[in-house]
Amino acid sequence: MPTRRSATALLAAAAIAVGGLTAAATAAQAAPGCKVEYKITNQWGGGFGADVTITNLGDPISSWTVGWTYGSGQKITQLWNGTATQSGSTVSVASLSYNGSLGTNGKANFGFNGSWSGSNAIPASFTVNGTACTGTTPTQTQTPTPTQTQNPTPTVTATPTPTPTQTTPPQPAGNFYVDPTTQAYRAWQAAGGSDKALLEKIALTPQAYWVGNWADASHARTEVADYTGRAVAAGKTPMLVVYAIPGRDCGSYSGGGVAESAYAAWIDTVASGIQGRPYVVLEPDALAQLGDCNGQGDRIGFLKYAAKALTLKGARVYIDAGHSGWLPVSTAVSRLNQVGFEYAVGFALNTSNYQTTSASKSYGQQISQQLGGKRFVIDTSRNGNGSNGEWCNPSGRALGEKPTLVNDGSGLDALLWVKLPGESDGTCNGGPSAGAWFQSMALELARNAKW
Repeated sequence: MPTRRSATALLAAAAIAVGGLTAAATAAQAAPGCKVEYKITNQWGGGFGADVTITNLGDPISSWTVGWTYGSGQKITQLWNGTATQSGSTVSVASLSYNGSLGTNGKANFGFNGSWSGSNAIPASFTVNGTACTGTTPTQTQTPTPTQTQNPTPTVTATPTPTPTQTTPPQPAGNFYVDPTTQAYRAWQAAGGSDKALLEKIALTPQAYWVGNWADASHARTEVADYTGRAVAAGKTPMLVVYAIPGRDCGSYSGGGVAESAYAAWIDTVASGIQGRPYVVLEPDALAQLGDCNGQGDRIGFLKYAAKALTLKGARVYIDAGHSGWLPVSTAVSRLNQVGFEYAVGFALNTSNYQTTSASKSYGQQISQQLGGKRFVIDTSRNGNGSNGEWCNPSGRALGEKPTLVNDGSGLDALLWVKLPGESDGTCNGGPSAGAWFQSMALELARNAKW
């Protein structure tokens, strides 16, 4: 069963990067060596995310406004860490009160989501505070997008080649973001010897961020904006779990959720914090437990609303459908069809459970075939040794395959770590409360991993 996510929100650190701009308060203060990176972090049909970092190598300035001209069909739709104005193809982004002051060698960062048609070309030139750029011209290279490997995403590098910058935390190869606020990351930092080597397997593997432990929607929004903003700044794809459905977990170890009358507003507020294009697993166990207890309200309606609201803010939504040892294929198909896929991309399997990847994939393919080929993802965080029939802190389990995108024609979109390994399922089998760190279990999972 899922457990609530317990994490402290941190402020997103601005990424340090290079490109070519001039930043100055007036023409008299213009200094030709200021730099910028304009990087397209992800791209999908009709939309994209971008990140811009300015480095002021000239005289100190108290505020900045970056300007550029887009080609036809490009438009900013949502921006953070600045204020955007666009008239036709002409774009300007102004600093905010907290990031406008830049000393010599000072840096500022902002990011945004946009729409495009025709061509999503990199702007050819920039101005800052009305002064034309006199630095180097950005060049464009190609990297795969997180969601469509057949539609490469351009990035920007600079000439001369910039000095490599260390990212905190270390970001392994792959699409998904490693979050340094997890309990596993803190445990790894505090450990030594063989324990440290084992915990590194968990701490440095991308995992989902669970949002739902705060009934206060504004707090939940802050968590989402912080986490997804950090992922976008790192050039990685965030993973979220939305877990606040009324009647959650039927009052068991992870019981809770928001009130029926508050759910739609809570979802709207949380969705407004999304940056980039995160993968979202929507409401673990909600469909599998449909009708099992009171207090669920219009659960199908809640899921439909959430899928729409999250998708319209840029999320790639997968509706949780339990696992291969829980619902018959026909029941899973029926319940997923009730919610529908007007907005959701597909469905999620094995969240917080231990079913093998092969069993989950076979189960998912059978469901997908009856849903017209809908895509699915599998939680592999703790399924390395399969299931022993227990769901709450069972012994002898192992970490599963690392998160990765899949494009093998089977309908499987990705293997993900949805559950955070090492966090307790509840007060069972010697575990602490749901969501609390369970060190001995974490070490066992890592020790038993086949990698």
